[in-house]
Amino acid sequence: MKLDCSGLACPEPVLQTKKALEELPNDSVLEVTVSSLASKENVIRFAQNGGFDARAQDLEEGKSLITIVKGFTCKIVIDAKDEFLDKTLFLKSDKVGEGELGSKLIVGFLKSTLELPKLPRRIICVNQAVLLTTAEESAPIMEVLKALEAKGVEIYSCGVCLEFFGVSDKLKVGKIGNAFGTIEMLFGGEGTISL
Repeated sequence: MKLDCSGLACPEPVLQTKKALEELPNDSVLEVTVSSLASKENVIRFAQNGGFDARAQDLEEGKSLITIVKGFTCKIVIDAKDEFLDKTLFLKSDKVGEGELGSKLIVGFLKSTLELPKLPRRIICVNQAVLLTTAEESAPIMEVLKALEAKGVEIYSCGVCLEFFGVSDKLKVGKIGNAFGTIEMLFGGEGTISL
């Protein structure tokens, strides 16, 4: 089956891929064409999280062809309950409050998170919070976010937000996320904390 999601905004490529995979029988192949890096990463991650084999091939004009094989899967489940709280830290801004103080507070809160006995499983950055994951390497926030990621915290930045602010190519920590994946994570865990 072939699916052309070129030019579609988030979360349409993931939603159309999900629907197509639900309709396909096992031992089938789905080919999805997308036209942005965010869509490429999101469709691949969605497919892999669903237990499917997914691979991408770059085409001309900035497009990618993602081949997804639906069939036999084998997963090894790792019990990470002792390391993480099944909570999501949802960030909507690059500050807690406003101005210089707000910038200092976000660094302080996230740095303090590193000292907790159990870390949140994931951090989702939307709107201006994507400016945290795309900050200069020398910015204080970058050291904190990289330390959280090194400890296993999953960090996602909204693909549409990255594109809106023109920083898609500046992502330094974490992965590009999408609306469907974000909603799935927010509803799937034991709770969400918003700063």
